[in-house]
Amino acid sequence: MQKRNFSLNSAPKPAPRWMLALGTPLVALSLLAVALPISPASAITLRFPRTQNSYRVCAKELIEAGVGAEAAAAACADALHPRDISRCALQINRKTNISGLEALSTCRQVRRPDELTTCVVNIHTKTKTQPAAPLLVLDGCRRSLLPEQFAECVVGLSGRLDFPTDRLLATCLDPREKVSQLDERPAPTPPVELMPPPSRLN
Repeated sequence: MQKRNFSLNSAPKPAPRWMLALGTPLVALSLLAVALPISPASAITLRFPRTQNSYRVCAKELIEAGVGAEAAAAACADALHPRDISRCALQINRKTNISGLEALSTCRQVRRPDELTTCVVNIHTKTKTQPAAPLLVLDGCRRSLLPEQFAECVVGLSGRLDFPTDRLLATCLDPREKVSQLDERPAPTPPVELMPPPSRLN
């Protein structure tokens, strides 16, 4: 078995340059962290900035729409997504003649307030025929299962048909109503043919 000879005067090998380049910034960061300690709460705040409170924004937007403080507080507190209903009421109030309280009442009844907003605003601003009462438009959008498609129907037909908007609302809301009414009418009775009397044999 061979014995390895170790020299006492042998010096250690110098560290590679990449280790020196990487080690200097790490040491500086470590010293900075020791000099400026940051509490856990501060660290979380720096990483994830606090967003606006949705209930605060809801109340602010409803008051801007003209809703009273008590009604705004009750509506925001009762909502699963407060900003959705406040944005719905505010946009409808700003872009139509519908009051904020009436808009809020309808926005709270639907599952998708944003689609209700799009429906009401599009029908109010894009129809080219005789306009309908704003509350009639609001109610039509509320009753529709697909509010955005309902608005497209009303707006699209208004560009080609010279019908008042209230008639288009009724047609797009239930296009089969008149057809079903016609189907329920009793079938006309066929005319009775009079047979001539049998001739007598002489």
